[in-house]
Amino acid sequence: MNLKLIVVMFILLTGMSALEADAQNLVIKTNDGKEMAKPLASLKNMTFPDGNLLLTYTSGSTDSYSLTSISKLFFGEAVLGTDEIQLAETAERMLVYPNPANNVIQILNAPEGKYQVKIYRMEGVMVLNEEVSSGSLTIDVSSLAKGFYLLTLNGQAFKFIKL
Repeated sequence: MNLKLIVVMFILLTGMSALEADAQNLVIKTNDGKEMAKPLASLKNMTFPDGNLLLTYTSGSTDSYSLTSISKLFFGEAVLGTDEIQLAETAERMLVYPNPANNVIQILNAPEGKYQVKIYRMEGVMVLNEEVSSGSLTIDVSSLAKGFYLLTLNGQAFKFIKL
């Protein structure tokens, strides 16, 4: 069975029920684990030319994704935030720099131990999740698109800009 036909059938069979459940996004999960949420209100149409997913937005802009790079396509609710964040009392305040950043960011004065560093786009989509050890930490952000991000570490949140 043709991959395009399978995708179209999936959208027709499951998409309508998802839309009725007040889904707010078309979520595209790629083979490398990244998820991109596209607000349904901003989409004009979705087509499948030449083995690609082509999204046309109401603004007139487009995005194209190779169907072979997509591991999952579904309708879902918008992610509006992260888990509740409690600010930790520490002797020295943690710092994230440089801000804005190009390729790496540094975390200074992280408490002892191992932690999960999570980076979210401002619309709430997690784009990085890695375990780090204490001390002065370096996080590679070169693969992130330009924009505003939220980094969480040890119960604290930091905003930064990727150039």
